[in-house]
Amino acid sequence: MRLTPSTLQQLRLLGLLVAVSAAVGAAYSLARLGPGDGVLLAVASGASIGATISACVTGFELFVAGRGFAQGGRRLPFAAALLLRMAVYGAVILAALVVLPWVWYGRPLSLLRPGIAGDAAFSLAASFVVVSLMSIVRLIGPGTLASLLTGRYYRPREEARIVLFLDLVGSTGIAERIGDVAFHALLSDTFTILSRAVTDAGGQVYRYVGDAMIATWPLGPTPEKAAENARALACILACRAALDAAAPILLRRHGHVPAFRAGLHAGPVVAGEVGGFKREIALLGDTMNTAARIESACRDTGRPILASRTLIDACALPPDIAVTDAGTHLLRGKREAMELMALDRVAASDKR
Repeated sequence: MRLTPSTLQQLRLLGLLVAVSAAVGAAYSLARLGPGDGVLLAVASGASIGATISACVTGFELFVAGRGFAQGGRRLPFAAALLLRMAVYGAVILAALVVLPWVWYGRPLSLLRPGIAGDAAFSLAASFVVVSLMSIVRLIGPGTLASLLTGRYYRPREEARIVLFLDLVGSTGIAERIGDVAFHALLSDTFTILSRAVTDAGGQVYRYVGDAMIATWPLGPTPEKAAENARALACILACRAALDAAAPILLRRHGHVPAFRAGLHAGPVVAGEVGGFKREIALLGDTMNTAARIESACRDTGRPILASRTLIDACALPPDIAVTDAGTHLLRGKREAMELMALDRVAASDKR
């Protein structure tokens, strides 16, 4: 089975948190070391308890929570989701605190053994920290969190990026027909699908702006990186396929399956932290503006997906992607015309 970049990133995060939790569990067990208890046995016991609880809690957060749509179900309201988490994590913690001491020390399989209340309180507090961290990661994205914590963009810096501007088609009419509240629910489900396709392709969702989504990928400047650059092209077609696959669910819930237009470009952007009490990493530059103008050109050309020749030349095209010349266009606000290419999936008849 091929692991996507998103899954690999999640597995790395899982491994890191399990390792840290094992170390914390070992330290906690040593701090509560009783007379006659062996040091190595205490370390092994504490580490196994910490690793087991962390693996279950972090695994649930990464691979179960928030994926209800993919299974055809609705995401639970916050209060219900919190109660579900408390029930699941509480059961895992108590099971670990009862079973693993029995394995290591031969202690009774009982919830009433001495000291279990303090162990459970510590484990619940540690789990709360993990859940809070995972919530922050889901809110702002793992890449953004890591950059803010390390100060990578404290001072603006220029980077080469691939930029995708994706805009839903007919949003105003849909919102008028179903109402703003129902339209927001449709947007939420749609962007859940599209953002999963972006992260699976190794990209990062930069921002949601109304009914539009902006995503980026690192741009490899060398020919050896051409295959990695092409992930952005494959992603946009994967977005369309994902919406098609989710069509029955979207129709049942909202009565609509949104289509989209998309523009892709590549080049230098300036990334840096902005804001005061609320800080975020902003991307600026001509590459961002050009990608937005290419998406706007989809209306004029009648092509739903357009990419600049600059980006196409930097990619090793997969065999299932068809690229056709969409002409040279003077984009709004630009002084020089730009050659645009239309993207589509290779027809089944063309593969034979």
